[in-house]
Amino acid sequence: MLHTNQKEKQERICSNPKCNELGLYPAPKSRDQLREYLYFCINCIRDFNKSWNYFEGLNEQELEFEIRKSVTWDRPSWKFGTKNINYDFEKAFNKFENKKNIKNKKISNKTLENAFRILGLCPNTNIKEVKTKYKLLAKKWHPDVQDENQLKNNRDKFIDITNAYKIILESLTKPAKT
Repeated sequence: MLHTNQKEKQERICSNPKCNELGLYPAPKSRDQLREYLYFCINCIRDFNKSWNYFEGLNEQELEFEIRKSVTWDRPSWKFGTKNINYDFEKAFNKFENKKNIKNKKISNKTLENAFRILGLCPNTNIKEVKTKYKLLAKKWHPDVQDENQLKNNRDKFIDITNAYKIILESLTKPAKT
């Protein structure tokens, strides 16, 4: 026993007036009637598909609107930055960024404190005093001045002094971040 849907398929005649074959293949009636169909035979549906142009008759603005609409699968959308969620999202990440900056400042402050300790200076020292102290320590601990026993015991001392000098000099010459 055939269902009514199957009976309709068997009894349909091709929508092309010049054809009398069975119309099995649906095609939309028009751009405005996409859910209403004409039924064609295999040969006529091929011709219909070749000639079908969904955008036929649209002006430039209408065509642009259709293209924009298809980008979001014909669903409503909002422009970026117009919803409060973007503000909240940015605000949340700024909070993390601020914590990161505080942590970095603490690390750099500890590093800077350590650098002053290595050179034996206090934090309110000026550049001239830092350079004088570095030259004095560099001459004392340079590997070329050390004998073999001293070199084995103090081989990283000159590197530590040089790194501390660079850190202090950078902190004194670099503009403070706001």
